[in-house]
Amino acid sequence: MRAIVTDGDGSIWEESHDRPDPEPGEVLVKIRAVGICGSDIGLIEGEGPPWKRYPLVPGHEVCAEVVELGEDVDSLSVGDRVVLHGFCYCGTCTPCREGRYYQCEDLREIGFTVAGGYREYAAFPAYTLNPIPDGLSDLEACQIDSAACTLHAMKRLETSVTDTAAVLGPGALGLFGVQLLRARGVRDVVLTGTREARLEAGRDLGATKTISVREEDPVAAIDDYTDGDGVDVCVEAAGAGDVVNTCLKIAAKGGQIALTGVFDGPREIDPNDVVAKELSVVGGVTAAHAVDDVIELFERGDLTINGIVTHEFDLVDYQEAIQCVRERRDGVVKAVLRP
Repeated sequence: MRAIVTDGDGSIWEESHDRPDPEPGEVLVKIRAVGICGSDIGLIEGEGPPWKRYPLVPGHEVCAEVVELGEDVDSLSVGDRVVLHGFCYCGTCTPCREGRYYQCEDLREIGFTVAGGYREYAAFPAYTLNPIPDGLSDLEACQIDSAACTLHAMKRLETSVTDTAAVLGPGALGLFGVQLLRARGVRDVVLTGTREARLEAGRDLGATKTISVREEDPVAAIDDYTDGDGVDVCVEAAGAGDVVNTCLKIAAKGGQIALTGVFDGPREIDPNDVVAKELSVVGGVTAAHAVDDVIELFERGDLTINGIVTHEFDLVDYQEAIQCVRERRDGVVKAVLRP
């Protein structure tokens, strides 16, 4: 079978691999769609979590079809379409026992330390796969992980219908953030970013105001928009630049901030912004405990991939797809590979 591999030095290539056989507790799946995440581009460049392992087949935004069951698997059936939630964990350490399996002391992560979805077939532990309803398309399904990453962080925030919220970063996570805030009843959502096409997509998805940070200072613009009060809720989804400080500056007194972007290094902040305004700042970098909720939100029509999944490529065209995402060509937000 075809598999796409990187060693983290900036290159990615195709190899021919044997189709895997499922071990006990595993399921053999045929990959139907896999999103190209920004973290995949980082992995190709050698970035990413300290537990990454090379050489590696990337890809964690996976929709697949079950083709064979390993021994002792009774939670799935051949023919099921499934979505991947790619954490492999021990189940016995303290974080696992407390439900924080994504912080397992022996964590392995599909697409980061375990071969992911940039291939035609894969054998994954059955517990990493969630069946999806017939009404969800493959493209919607492969974006469940993105939306659930944002929702996992937002579950740590309390929102009200009277809140004014800001989303910083109009990539996939941010555009899902706009929709998730609207689904929670927040009607006043500001979206900031650098690219007009993505800001326009945000307006179509429910943002009530958009700010191009290339054209105006987002802190001053939000201060003006809120009559100096700031925003009650801030969802950071950029993982770049000085966006953390922007969050601290635009937050209202007693405001809440969720950081979901993965940064390329440390950032300097003024802790007095947190102290003086008594801000609550939380982080989130996983789809844990949010996958089922996102499936339901897609089914209800509260989430859409319109304006988010903008490009599809056959797996054989992976080089073109990677370059499209890397260079942000042709208005790409999310590109998907179809093996």
